[in-house]
Amino acid sequence: GMPHAVAQLGWLLGGAVMAAMLAANVHISILMFRVRVTCPGCEGARSYIGMAKGSFACAPEWQRRAVAMLTGISQYFFLFLLLGVYLLSAGKGLGMLFYGQKLCLPQWSAVAAIILLPFAGTAREMGAYQSLVWANVITLCGTVLIPLVYYVVAGTGAIDLTGARWYAIAPLTATGVLSALSTFTFGMTSQFMLTEIMSEMKDVRELPKAYVRISAPFQLVAFMVAGLGGYLFMGSLSAGMLNENLPFGAPFQVAAACLVVHMLISYLIKGVVFSTAILRRAAPDFASPDDRRKRSLAAWNGVVISCLLAAWLLANLVPFFGDFVDLLGASFTPLSCWVVPILMFLRCVHDQRGSERRPKVHFLEWVLIALELVLAFVLMVMGTYSSVRKIAEHWHQYGAPFACHCEGIWPTCACSAGHVGMDWCEAVAVNATL
Repeated sequence: GMPHAVAQLGWLLGGAVMAAMLAANVHISILMFRVRVTCPGCEGARSYIGMAKGSFACAPEWQRRAVAMLTGISQYFFLFLLLGVYLLSAGKGLGMLFYGQKLCLPQWSAVAAIILLPFAGTAREMGAYQSLVWANVITLCGTVLIPLVYYVVAGTGAIDLTGARWYAIAPLTATGVLSALSTFTFGMTSQFMLTEIMSEMKDVRELPKAYVRISAPFQLVAFMVAGLGGYLFMGSLSAGMLNENLPFGAPFQVAAACLVVHMLISYLIKGVVFSTAILRRAAPDFASPDDRRKRSLAAWNGVVISCLLAAWLLANLVPFFGDFVDLLGASFTPLSCWVVPILMFLRCVHDQRGSERRPKVHFLEWVLIALELVLAFVLMVMGTYSSVRKIAEHWHQYGAPFACHCEGIWPTCACSAGHVGMDWCEAVAVNATL
């Protein structure tokens, strides 16, 4: 979570790095917009691969093939892994919401998939359920604010903060810095589906205004409140998601309900992009979202159900959310969301030599682009290595695939002895030994 990422850097450095990473994310998104409106081959592009092919339309054949393959593999793998993370998180949220019901995490993940099915089966465009956008924003705020308000009102007495420290600039380690950067990168990027978003806009030229004036400020406030707020209360011991650090009870359940809705909507949005890409490849005659024929709807639902099943399998094969996010943030995120857009922009600038449509790039912007590429490659190499090593070190703690994983969702000493408010388990264990 964001508080843990901030804890690796300290509140001052963490806040500064968070703001810088968000600024870089906005800049790269604007680069994609500039490619979309200045590159002739990208006009009307409806998919990320289509935009990559359009931007490299004048390049040698081997470059066109290489960039199309790189874009497709990075986008589809990233999307699929995201769907697994969302379904896993929604399942855990359901378990936390109904913690009195003794169902295991794989079962709760299956329930989340069943809840999703009627929405995913009828939503063939990201804007199909526009009211869900506001629900997504509200529940995201609830997931963050409910735990923080609880800490303000009830205090943190139930949390064992023995040994916690609060730093403006924390003692830095390579592993901690890479983990923080991976978390920030994962949480802030959207370029892997920005082309699809632009294709559904009535006026694509409104994107910079919407991104800079609305999206970026909201993201900055949300991440700052979540990261710095959580660190304020838990310091260097910050771990996991904010709502996981609440004792079992009504606030815990309300925050869990917000998490469930937020994760399900996030799955729905990304699932539309992923399922559409698969259907275009498998059955292009039925891929149009405006096609209301029964065979087209059947094909769409067949893809949706297959994706849900595959995401459920993935979620229960790798049920370790935090380390999985670090791995995604260090591997596919920089490749799909930083490197590929920058390559498209560089090719667009190269091919528009002598044209009035050529994007104007200041020397300082070239420096910024170079720094963004360096950071992306550092994360892809060193960050991925660090994340894989951490997963290997913690492997014995995760449990077997499809195990029950009742930690934090059953209020019993056998499952949640270390959960906030479960200190009485220690006394029970002492009495049992006596």
